Amino acid sequence: MELQTFAQITGILVLLIGIPLLVKGDATVAFVQEFMQSTLHMRCSGALIVVLSVLTLKEGYSIGTDPAGLIRVVAWLGFIKGITAAWRPDVLKGLSERMLNDASIRPIFGIVSIAMGGLLLYGSQLV
Repeated sequence: MELQTFAQITGILVLLIGIPLLVKGDATVAFVQEFMQSTLHMRCSGALIVVLSVLTLKEGYSIGTDPAGLIRVVAWLGFIKGITAAWRPDVLKGLSERMLNDASIRPIFGIVSIAMGGLLLYGSQLV
């Protein structure tokens, strides 16, 4: 998979969580927690993340400070997260619950997610 495609898919997915987290934090947290209750959902989404990441890293796996290298860092992080979600969903669920249960930090996560999604979409145009 080309880096541009991976960056666009990942950027859109990050924005799909970041914007609602900033606008309607409680409803978004409730959705995420309900989604994470199902081991099947976690394992399937983890497997899809692994597939996207591996197909991207197949084209080149070296990281660097250029836009392509930074997008590959995101692919490596996605690979690790996908493996964790597919094989150990309870670990990822516990980490997510600890982060999202603190209502004072949710807007920060929303802003960071929106910034990351925007940067991935912008970076997709640079590679």
